[in-house]
Formats: sequence, structure tokens, C-alpha cells
Amino acid sequence: MNIRANAFTIRLQPAGATVTLLGLLLAGCNSPKPPVFDFTRLNADGSVYRGTGDYAQQPWACVRDNQTTLVWEVKTAKPGLQYEKNTYTWYNPDENTNGGDAGKRDGGSCTGSRCDTESYKAAVNAKRLCGFSDWRLPQRVEVATIIDGSIFYPGPTIEIKYFPNTPAGSYWAETPFGSHESGAWTWRFDYGYDYVAQKIEPLHVRLVRGTANIKK
Repeated sequence: MNIRANAFTIRLQPAGATVTLLGLLLAGCNSPKPPVFDFTRLNADGSVYRGTGDYAQQPWACVRDNQTTLVWEVKTAKPGLQYEKNTYTWYNPDENTNGGDAGKRDGGSCTGSRCDTESYKAAVNAKRLCGFSDWRLPQRVEVATIIDGSIFYPGPTIEIKYFPNTPAGSYWAETPFGSHESGAWTWRFDYGYDYVAQKIEPLHVRLVRGTANIKK
């Protein structure tokens, strides 16, 4: 929705005093245009997917963003390491990058690994998902590149034809919050915006790999 705000003045009689009020004029109720994505599905060995695009019948394992060159994991519908409903607490023992607080180890609810972000990352790298062993939590700005802001609540605010099995919940980013040691950035995929959550909260994770080519 595009909203234009105009100020107008009412003159009070007989005192002659004036009061300025803020009026809102609706310039139009136009839905935002969907962003233009360029994605390629990948098989579990990293080869380009040639299937029908029906995940239930012919699943794929990862998605390459051809604009940023990042590769993202795809969640599964069945319980296991990459199960869509798994949750993890934010945990990073590296004091050089954790913002002053390592977070909480093994505080989520999951299968296939301990339920924190560091353990999950290690398990996926050991698996060599899509042929890669450099999987990591995405930075806050990287998650923004797959958010579809034209999708409204309840979401999920993502291209589900490429990213099936995406709960419309909150997902961790690697980025700690500068002035709040116990917090880190997350993205909500029901509304499509980011916010700061406590590292001890059990939230979803979608790993990424590669070096981002993000145009500012």
C-alpha cells in the first residue's frame, strides 16, 4: 500500500489560533511487485536437477541463487537431519565472531545432531550436502536476498516452488546483535522481516554456502 501524508491547517474562530493536523491521503492500494529471482535446483550430489519440479515425487536437495551465487539447503518433509520442523538454539563458541556471548548449546528440538546451530552446521558439512563441506549460517543481509516481500502474512515469504517444506516461522542468521550480547538477528518468514531474538530461543535454520555477490 502506498500512503501519502499531507499536512493541513484548521483556523479556529474567533481567537484566530491555528492548529496543524496531519492528514493521510491514500495514493493507492497497490500490492508490491514481486522480486525477480533466478534460482536453479540442485541434486544431492550437486548436479543440476532435471526433474519435473514436483518435490514429493522427484525431490531436490539444494537451490543455487544465480544472482548472488549462494547455494541454499532445502528442507525435507520427513524427520531427519534436515527436517523442516527441527529447531536449534544459536551457538557459536568463537569469541571473535559471537558478539560476546556463545549462546546456548543443544537447546532446540531436532533429530540427526545436537540441537544448536554449530552442531547442525557440522553435521551437514560431514554429510557433504550437494557436494559441499563449507555450509554455514547465513548473514542477516544474505537471508534478505531470498525473502519475497510480495507475499503477505501468513507466508511463507519465499518461493516455495524452489524452497518447499518451509515453515512460516523464525530462522537464525549468523549475525549477532552489536549492543545486545545475548541476541542475534533472525528473519520471520511469516511476515518477511528481521528482528533480534535471544540466542537461547529454539528457532529454525536454513544453511547457505559460498561467497555472496550482493548488489547494494
